[in-house]
Amino acid sequence: MSSFNKWIGIGNLGRDAEMRYVSSGTAVASFSIACTEHWRDRDGTQKEKTEWVRCSVWGKQAEAIQQYLTKGKSVLVEGRLSTSKYQAKD
Repeated sequence: MSSFNKWIGIGNLGRDAEMRYVSSGTAVASFSIACTEHWRDRDGTQKEKTEWVRCSVWGKQAEAIQQYLTKGKSVLVEGRLSTSKYQAKD
């Protein structure tokens, strides 16, 4: 059985991309994009919902894009989706 995991998102950067290197020397660029959906409800009222998506880019792509990804820019991101859960200590 094979599986398929592909995600495409369009949004605006919430801050400049942050660059770091892991212990092996591989570059990693991290950034968040705001994906906003607009619609009208039954009463005709304009509604809006924003989902923040954290993204990581590895290797040579990370080194190349770090200089271009600055706060407010529109981007299209294509890759694999990986989710995680956060459990508060209280």
